[in-house]
Amino acid sequence: MICYTISSTPLQSKERGLPSEKISRVDAVERFLNATATLLCSQTPSKLTLADIAGQAGLGQHYIHRFFGTRLDLLIEVSELLATRASKVLLEEIPQKTLSFDQFLKRCRSVCFLRIQLTQYLSAQGVPEARFQEGNREIYSAISEFFQCSGVPPTRVVSNAIVLLAFIHAEISLLPTFDLDMGELEDLIALLMVA
Repeated sequence: MICYTISSTPLQSKERGLPSEKISRVDAVERFLNATATLLCSQTPSKLTLADIAGQAGLGQHYIHRFFGTRLDLLIEVSELLATRASKVLLEEIPQKTLSFDQFLKRCRSVCFLRIQLTQYLSAQGVPEARFQEGNREIYSAISEFFQCSGVPPTRVVSNAIVLLAFIHAEISLLPTFDLDMGELEDLIALLMVA
């Protein structure tokens, strides 16, 4: 959870080089979350520094400690933000019923990539996997909705969603380490399309 209290007292940056603007605590937290998510598009979590995040947000670095506690706490919150964004994107596209399975799979890969990388990094840093369950449920629910809208029998919706999410995780994290090629994983994913 985000560690801050909402107050009507505006914040003002006192660090040199940053503009002196007054913003609310809620706006500051949002700026830090969005700045971190943006930076993760071009940097790995291990290379991301508080100075980078503060610079991107246009706020003082000390506010990160004030609102989140530690860098890892901020990254945990960003992982939840990325899960919410991913599930929202997937759910917005499902009602159109214009996506084939291959298109949906490609979309899942693209919207889940950053979050999976981030949660792997956080797990390696000792953050319990239970911290990511809520975000995983959001994504899993969106994937389940796709299978349900695609006419998959209700008894297979849950298993297909779980397996697809597991394959996406495997593709992002295991392909490079197990020396598998994409064709081998694609063959397994194709089994989901069989009714």
